[in-house]
Order: sequence, then C-alpha cells, then structure tokens
Amino acid sequence: MLVKKAQASAEAGFTLIELMIVIAIIGILAAIAIPQYEQYIATSKATTITQDFHQAVTQATAAMAAAQAGQSTTVPTYSNLPTGWSLTVTSNGKNGAIDPTSTAVSITLTGTGSLVAPVASALSNMNMQGINGSSTQLCTTGCKATVDNNGGVLYANG
Repeated sequence: MLVKKAQASAEAGFTLIELMIVIAIIGILAAIAIPQYEQYIATSKATTITQDFHQAVTQATAAMAAAQAGQSTTVPTYSNLPTGWSLTVTSNGKNGAIDPTSTAVSITLTGTGSLVAPVASALSNMNMQGINGSSTQLCTTGCKATVDNNGGVLYANG
C-alpha cells in the first residue's frame, strides 16, 4: 500500500526535463514571434502614415476644386501620427485653410526613426514616390505633394 501511494505521488507532477523542454519550446516560439510582431507593428504604422498622406492629397485636391468654385475650405490636421512624424497642409502660408485665391496647396510628410524605410516602401506600393513622380527615387526623408489650382499633383522628395 505504501509503495502504491509513493508511486502515485511521483507520477502526479512533471519532471525537470519535461519542464525544461516546454520552456525551450516557448523560447523558440518567442524568438520567432516577437520579431514578426515588431515587423507587423512597423508595417501597420507605415501604412497608417501613408494612408493619411494619401487622404491629405485627396482632400487637398477636392479643396482646390472647391476653392476654384469660390468656396473657402479647410483640410483637417493630422496630429495622431507616430512620434517623430508630421503631416502639414499649407496654402498661402496658412496651415489647413484653403481660400479661393490659393494657387497651390503643399502637403508635406516628414519623419525620422525606424519607420523611414517602411514608409518609403508603403509610398512606393501606393505609387506616391519619387521626384516628379519618378519611380527610381523613393521619398526616403519624407514626401511632399503640391496640388495646383487645376487639380494636378506633383510629388517630390521631402
């Protein structure tokens, strides 16, 4: 009876080797998952930045059309960008306000840090890159778009 009780208590737990194997497996999975997660976060932030830039260009184009019709319009400010990034829309020296006398609207995206390469890649994927729309040079230090009063958009390296 005493032997059976001792065997039952010995079989109830995990051995040190079993625990070490489980910890090793978790470590291997974490070594694979954590860099993939960090890359996913960087790609997600870069996509958000480029989508905001594209949205600002689209809104500036619509605002220029409204300005040509004699309406005063505004373009929203973009203040929820990641740290180190800014997106400004200016017309006649005014930030965000577009009046009927505007001849062009400038949208400037600038940023630094680890998101520069993912943002340049995302801009390239959206075909919004290069000096004068050239596909050979990416907007690596930011990007600038100028919307003229005819609705034309000219992209340049920031």
